[in-house]
Amino acid sequence: DNVNFVGQITDEDKEALLCLSRAFVFPSHLRSEAFGLSLLEAARAAKPMISCEIGTGSSYVNADGQTGIVVPPQNPAAFAKAMSELWDNPDQAKKLGDAAQARFNTLFLAEKMSASYMDLYTQLADRSRIIPGQV
Repeated sequence: DNVNFVGQITDEDKEALLCLSRAFVFPSHLRSEAFGLSLLEAARAAKPMISCEIGTGSSYVNADGQTGIVVPPQNPAAFAKAMSELWDNPDQAKKLGDAAQARFNTLFLAEKMSASYMDLYTQLADRSRIIPGQV
């Protein structure tokens, strides 16, 4: 009774829903969800996240206790507890959301990510110029 599946929505409607939400719930429990781009969208919007620990990049985006809450996979009780915690503690939800946005701005802006890749590629190119036996 409390969930509505609305189907595909516009980017404008997605932004409005993010703005109106207290937190972002990402229930993926399979390793095939390697990163979770929607988690980045939530972090950009300063929303605390609730996600599963599945050993992928999703837990890199959502740092447990820092930007949200990470729960064991396939554990509805843990999800319910995390949702209740953020609902019952709006100050904590805001603090985690603000930290999520700060982390997004520090690590995930396109300019910063491209600069990090350029640094990595430069380091790798420099290493490939080393002649074996001269190190």
